Amino acid sequence: MVDWDGDRYSDVSALQRMVAEASIRGLELAGDERLLDVGCGDGFITMQLAERLPRGSVVGVDASRRMIEKALGRVPADQLRVQFHVDDALALPFDRDFDIAVSFNALHWVHDQTTALRGIARSLDSGGRAVIQMVCATDQRSIEDVAMEVATGPRWQKHFSGYEPPHFHVEPGRFREYATEAGFTVTDLQTQTLQWQFDSTGDFAQWFAVGASDWTARLPDFEVGHFVDDVIERYQEQIGEPALFRFSQMRAALTIADR
Repeated sequence: MVDWDGDRYSDVSALQRMVAEASIRGLELAGDERLLDVGCGDGFITMQLAERLPRGSVVGVDASRRMIEKALGRVPADQLRVQFHVDDALALPFDRDFDIAVSFNALHWVHDQTTALRGIARSLDSGGRAVIQMVCATDQRSIEDVAMEVATGPRWQKHFSGYEPPHFHVEPGRFREYATEAGFTVTDLQTQTLQWQFDSTGDFAQWFAVGASDWTARLPDFEVGHFVDDVIERYQEQIGEPALFRFSQMRAALTIADR
């Protein structure tokens, strides 16, 4: 996966923050837990979680070096309870080091869900729990699906020969199976469709461009804007309203048995 730009992401991530903040408001914390944030991005939400753990500790991991650089810039010099590391969700280096793990809209970029969930389970101490939130498969075609449709169309297909989708939108029932295989008990699993109204089509395109780096990395620089515009135009034709983004969300609460 292409290394995301932490500064550009931070500039356009209001949507991701809104979704994650809504999820963490319902997260029960005593204040002394050891928390792992998988796919922490630029660290904004991780730092909010740290504020709710005055006697605990937080570790954020992300596969993107530039995201972690941005996250590290958020940590005050005297803040010893928060750490950020470059780590892949498929190779987490932890063993019973945490009481709770969270992941907000990161694991839909991971194809091998079972391996990722096993790593999260291994990272948790006995009785640990996890909250996983991500885009899931629904009847609503995702913007990533539209990007693949555009990429394989006549104008762009020469740049995408043999290209595999970077995203994986799991069906909720399959996710339950993956979590069980990884050693979790699924205590709650909910899905919903949300929407976000951008101020303009240009703002929508700017937001999409940051998350589309796996596609645009294959293009000459002068073509990137044209590809992004084609995706947004095709997506808006599907939705029927300008600058409106609809997306699915699955939120799963998991526990690990005493070990």
